[in-house]
Amino acid sequence: MSKCLLCHQPLRPPMTLAQFWCWQPLPVPVVCQRCIQQFDRISATHCPQCGRQQTKMTVCHDCDRWGDQRLQNHAVYTYNEAMKAYMQQYKFQGDYALRQVMMAPLQQALMRETYDVLVPIPVNQETWQARGFNQVTGWLRNQPFQQVLLVTADHKEQPQSAKTRQQRLLTQQPFSLAPNAARVLAGKQILLLDDVYTTGRTLRHAATQIYLGGAKAVTSLTLAR
Repeated sequence: MSKCLLCHQPLRPPMTLAQFWCWQPLPVPVVCQRCIQQFDRISATHCPQCGRQQTKMTVCHDCDRWGDQRLQNHAVYTYNEAMKAYMQQYKFQGDYALRQVMMAPLQQALMRETYDVLVPIPVNQETWQARGFNQVTGWLRNQPFQQVLLVTADHKEQPQSAKTRQQRLLTQQPFSLAPNAARVLAGKQILLLDDVYTTGRTLRHAATQIYLGGAKAVTSLTLAR
């Protein structure tokens, strides 16, 4: 019997009558209902600019301070305690098996987006060597994407998660375009993909470079906000 990847309790997926009579193998879940329900999905009432959960469908204070409406972000979940714990184990402790927990929700979210090219936010070389994977591309299953952004070789700042808001906002441009970027981006609608939207600084840096590559439009999707 398989076990939940988060709480490690045995999984007992419910069986419908239709599934019983079709005599087909049941889909094997990777996480139990109790665990998945701890993640808080963002409802229809959110900031139309960054995707933050709120009580009114109005531009939030953070986006109003940016004063830049060129980038629109959608998010799947709020960054609550369950999401923080998940990110800690998956992203920072390098538990690669946990990528499976968010594959289906992210795939569903991608199906609701309109874009020509999917561009994941890259990780720097030090992170890749220490962790061995990009947490964003780890969630992708059968979704084509283009790695047209590179982290500049001299960018060795502390992780974004360790910075204050003010430090994040002052972060220098960490990205450059890959040699094939213009061919991939020219005249296309690009969807940036990242794990967490906090201040939006990283995504705006990425969008700036993508526009320099000739993209027609840039939007973004994050797992959490």
